[in-house]
Amino acid sequence: MRGLGIAGSGRAARPFLSRLQAAGIGAASFAVPGSGAGPLDRDGFARGLTTLILVPADIAEAEALLFEAQGFAKRVPSLKTVVIAATLSPRYVRALRGRIAASIALVDAPYSGTMRAAEEGRLSFFLGGGKDEIASLAPIFGQLGHKAARMGGFGTAMAAKVMNDFLAASTTAMTRIALDWAEAQGIEDAQLLDMTECLFSGRALPGCDMVDYGAGCLASDDCIATLVKEVESALDTALAGAHLTPPRALDDVFRSMKARPLH
Repeated sequence: MRGLGIAGSGRAARPFLSRLQAAGIGAASFAVPGSGAGPLDRDGFARGLTTLILVPADIAEAEALLFEAQGFAKRVPSLKTVVIAATLSPRYVRALRGRIAASIALVDAPYSGTMRAAEEGRLSFFLGGGKDEIASLAPIFGQLGHKAARMGGFGTAMAAKVMNDFLAASTTAMTRIALDWAEAQGIEDAQLLDMTECLFSGRALPGCDMVDYGAGCLASDDCIATLVKEVESALDTALAGAHLTPPRALDDVFRSMKARPLH
């Protein structure tokens, strides 16, 4: 695809570039200075750029790439489409529509899956944006993932991804609690999980695409922090006036949890 570029130091940036180039889809790359993740020729990268796939590590990096240090959204007259391939705050993403020229199409494309899935092209993409813009990007998403579904207009995909992660985080947290209860009654952890087919060590409930928390995550304090983050993101994207008692109650549960190993 002519004029295609991938920018950002998010972990998926390299697998994305490798898969597209292997498929014969020409793509340039640009990584944020200091990240050590790739080329830093901003002017060369921006020359003739029409479609920008943004893979930022966080909102600060997205700001630098779009408006500040690199400012691709403001300084590249040839730019026609910006794809945001990361999970960021839904409110932040929606606000981008008012900050970027209307002549530039915006597509939010958060994804679900592990780094291995990214390398093998097995990610699942949530897509938000115009039908025509998303249809034109089908060859790209076809190489990067095995599933891509349009959620609605720009910004809806980010909200859908956050809800998906919230469901996964809630399931993981409830599994931990159930294991604690089972242990107190002398029930074998592994036997319980095998019988109930609950999410654990990469296995998921049938029909659900659960978020990847990493190997051994259920015994990690880092994982608990991730669960809290997903709850906070879900609350952030809730509509004004939404009933928040259940998620806030879950937030308290997550914060009080302690790491436990499976034995």
